[in-house]
Amino acid sequence: MEWNFRNVDDEGELNLKHFFWRCTACGTCRSGYTYGPPPTFRKICPQGEKFGYEGFFASKGKAALARWMTSDPVLKNEFEWTPEYLKTLYTCIGCAGCQNQCLIDFKPHIIDTIEAMRAKAVNDGVGPLKEHHILITSMKNNDNPYTGPRSVRAKWMKGLEGIKDINSESAPVLYFAGCTPAYNAPVKNLALKTVSVFNKIGIDYGSLGKKELCCGSTVLRLGARDEFKRIAEKNLETFKYLHDERGVDTIVSSCAGCYRSLLEDYSLSEGYKDYMDGIKVIHTADFLYDLYKKGEFEPKNEIKMKVTYHDPCHLGRHVKEWIIDWDGKEQWKGSYMGVEDHGTFESPRELIKAIPGIQFEEMRRNQNNSYCCGSGGGVKTAFPDWAAENAALRVEEAEQTGAEKIITCCPFCHANLNDGAKVRNSTLRTIDLVELLDEAL
Repeated sequence: MEWNFRNVDDEGELNLKHFFWRCTACGTCRSGYTYGPPPTFRKICPQGEKFGYEGFFASKGKAALARWMTSDPVLKNEFEWTPEYLKTLYTCIGCAGCQNQCLIDFKPHIIDTIEAMRAKAVNDGVGPLKEHHILITSMKNNDNPYTGPRSVRAKWMKGLEGIKDINSESAPVLYFAGCTPAYNAPVKNLALKTVSVFNKIGIDYGSLGKKELCCGSTVLRLGARDEFKRIAEKNLETFKYLHDERGVDTIVSSCAGCYRSLLEDYSLSEGYKDYMDGIKVIHTADFLYDLYKKGEFEPKNEIKMKVTYHDPCHLGRHVKEWIIDWDGKEQWKGSYMGVEDHGTFESPRELIKAIPGIQFEEMRRNQNNSYCCGSGGGVKTAFPDWAAENAALRVEEAEQTGAEKIITCCPFCHANLNDGAKVRNSTLRTIDLVELLDEAL
């Protein structure tokens, strides 16, 4: 199967080099801002917040490093992999906060550039970091990054009722639980409560159980494209089979990483449209909100609690359709024209506000300007102490709202924000949206 991944050293008129040379190092990528009134801004790059912004961090630094990586040897500036370069590359969380702020033609291509640099590191045999190799090895051996055997993937489902075995029974909805609830005990409740909510509403759905595979997002973020392609192609074949033979027309994911990968990354396959024809990929928050708007359920149980909401990066600012003047008919070739934002921002907030007794308060940085929890891009594996330290900054921001709980829609955010609370010795805990909804139903 052919894949249309972009490479940092591709040739062509509008390749990535065309765009990262457009970076002017203005520094806009360092802060999340709003025009107000009144206008506000706060730091948006966790990597820069931790290590400083002296040329290497935020997207302006990555652009400079990409230029060095692809520089012409005639200029006597031959590129070499150094430990410092690799650390700079792999301490980036890939949150896309910088991409949201950028105002020039580099904007739509920032995450592509960073991930292409990592892919080159892997291809050159120097990446990812040694701490990441266990993730890739586990993917090869177990089809998940958690080193858990395939045989226990469906252990979380033991004793549950109402969930069909989609391998042998037909259902219109496939619940794609993902690896984290299956192998990370602290967030197992996410899958259990999703099933509970689906059962209370009366959803006709099923699961792949032990046959479910990782979406591949984790290894792709590290630059291990071959391993991602292997697992993604298996999934695409499975999804097509389930559509044709089991009547599946909707895949629901409770994981922001799975959602982003199935929706965005899988579309880089040239066979994506054929394999996914007639299938809709949707996150649980949007799936439930659509049903709520149709009047198919109503949260009636009063919950007297003040809460705030944390926007997962992969569910929000990563999900965009960039408008680029590729042929130069309106401005100039490759110019950034605008964006259609498809991120999930309002649906979780509306569901929270629909619960009787709930008092909702926004954090200062929210939606496209949300501050990342710090667990993405392999950082949680290679730099766990820093990941928790960064999450503590987000917990502190949540504490300023007076909230009693942080609500989110991502198991990675869920786990890391609770680790951040421990760093702060804070009693503020993070739960998933479905946990709150299950109590309200």
